[in-house]
Amino acid sequence: MSRQIHNKVPMARSAAFALALVAGAAHADGASVLAGNVAGAALHGDAAASVGVEQRLRAELRAVMIELVESGAFGAAPPHEIRLDVDAPAQRVSNLGLLIDSARDDRDGVHVLAITPGGAADKMGLRSGDVLLAVNGTALANTDGAAATLRHSVDQMPDGARLAFDVQRDGRRQTLAGTPSSVYLPAMHLSIGDGTHVATAGGGAMGADGGSCGRISDFDVAPRGDHLHAAKIISIDGVSPGPTGTRAYRVSAGRHAIKVAEQIESRYLSFNDRARNSAIGNDRYKTLDVDVPPDTTVLIAARLNEDKRSEWKDGAYWDPVAWKQTAERCR
Repeated sequence: MSRQIHNKVPMARSAAFALALVAGAAHADGASVLAGNVAGAALHGDAAASVGVEQRLRAELRAVMIELVESGAFGAAPPHEIRLDVDAPAQRVSNLGLLIDSARDDRDGVHVLAITPGGAADKMGLRSGDVLLAVNGTALANTDGAAATLRHSVDQMPDGARLAFDVQRDGRRQTLAGTPSSVYLPAMHLSIGDGTHVATAGGGAMGADGGSCGRISDFDVAPRGDHLHAAKIISIDGVSPGPTGTRAYRVSAGRHAIKVAEQIESRYLSFNDRARNSAIGNDRYKTLDVDVPPDTTVLIAARLNEDKRSEWKDGAYWDPVAWKQTAERCR
């Protein structure tokens, strides 16, 4: 039997791959792209306008696959054994056109590396070299996870909302504001390779008996106002799901046991990350039984228990929840 390639595909450096897997923001080599306004790697200019969507996508994916193969992302597996499924639910991406340095540990703010010409950040007057001190009144300086705070603030904004940055430039502080646009991406299912499909977890896709399937996703669109936060799926029915970077996992319809880790932002907690990270092994995870209906995506989140925010030793401050179900054809 051929084997499925799991956890071997790092985030590619090409713009096209960032476009294909964008989820609120694309991350590469310590930088974060906010968000989604990425030029195609294979086709540019007027020539691209005359090519159909399918042809453009095929050309860009081909360029990405060449880079992945040449970089050794698939290891030593021969092409006929490779089988890779990438799923993503429908999502909204804020189009800011801002490249920030998410790798720096400086606490003076978020450093701007580059601006997309003509994008929202450019129209606001932001420049390369600016340091973002606050966004809509939320501090980014002297804050743990400032880049994540910025991404969250932008992603949670309703359409048409005004965005204001407090900016440090050339030793002086100023405020720059504008209204970013949003792009709505359809749900995606991408299959690569002809290798025999091995179930990602609990029966994977269509079972051997032709049974139905659904998806379990930890894509973070949970409303913070309902005390729901980001979570990460560690395993499904005892199997580590893959590949790396996937946020929706195809499973057989029915009940599944999922192991979950919380990814609640530090600013929502009443203790520090050192206390939270002191848990080891399985103490860091919780298990949740999920019933997955056919042709349905079940979204997973971490619920912050407000009355137990200080109880970090036994993990009482949070619980995994299946907070939403979305009808989405599974094939």
